[in-house]
Amino acid sequence: MNFDESMYRLFRREVYRLAYRHLGDHSASEDVVQDSFVRLAQYRSGTVANLGGMLRTIAHNLIVDQTRFHKRRAEEALPDGTDIPAEAPSQEQVLLQRERMQQVSEILAGLPEQRRQVFMMRRLHGMSAKEVGAALAISPAAVDTHVARAVLALHRGMAELDGRQTQ
Repeated sequence: MNFDESMYRLFRREVYRLAYRHLGDHSASEDVVQDSFVRLAQYRSGTVANLGGMLRTIAHNLIVDQTRFHKRRAEEALPDGTDIPAEAPSQEQVLLQRERMQQVSEILAGLPEQRRQVFMMRRLHGMSAKEVGAALAISPAAVDTHVARAVLALHRGMAELDGRQTQ
């Protein structure tokens, strides 16, 4: 579409005000003005009866696009160091977890002393099999065997408790 500078002067201020009212940013509003006129120029001559109306429609669509883009971008990226508050667990969840911990403690208390000690050192204190073996004068392979049997006992004990609770 061919249009002259007088048309640009006639509609530029109106499109800028529309964009600034919605975006509140000078440079973003200027971008909307420029993009609106570029898109209007892509129409064939004589196909648009109301140039002002078409220009406002194009500008409005660009404003909506920019608003969506900035909203989506704000949702995706948070500034570094931003702490997001975690949802606090409900009282019911806290009670259930306490009960579960109590059950685990009871199962562990039922293990043979050395197996419980190996499990605690390895899994809770994060010691290596070699470190645990050296501290308790047993081989690393024995440490791994004790840990595997302790985990198996925990699984069985929890399954048994879960089975009783569902009945």
